[in-house]
Amino acid sequence: MKKDNISIVRVDKNLILQKKKYFVGSVILHDISRIIKSLEQKIYLVTFQKGAKTKLHYHETGQTLIVTEGMGMLVICKKIKGTVKTGLKIRQISKTSLKKGDVVFIPKYTLHVHGSTTQKQKFSHIAINLHTSAGEAKTIWFDSDLETFAKKIS
Repeated sequence: MKKDNISIVRVDKNLILQKKKYFVGSVILHDISRIIKSLEQKIYLVTFQKGAKTKLHYHETGQTLIVTEGMGMLVICKKIKGTVKTGLKIRQISKTSLKKGDVVFIPKYTLHVHGSTTQKQKFSHIAINLHTSAGEAKTIWFDSDLETFAKKIS
């Protein structure tokens, strides 16, 4: 491989500001797909500072997480009733611990949260979201208590 095909990953402060409302706590985001000019998937390197996590969300396509550092968690929720527009009644159905080297696939339209499990340790993963035939897949974000309700973030 030629040396000129290697890129340096730098913190994208504009991306962090754009996505801040989708996280609880402090995160550092790197848009890998932009750096490597990937047209087939969106790839992020995400570092969750101590105790940080995503808000509840789902993707139009599946998502793969590859844990690169620390201890984290993946929480899966299920819609009980309601609609995205009016709000959802939800129930947590699983919580899985994640550690460096773990790889997990989250099927499309699966409500979930991932991030750091403790105020003592940060957690990092690579997130890979496939594109649809029309282009970049959407992610739908919610404010939620992760136990009973979820309301779409505008």
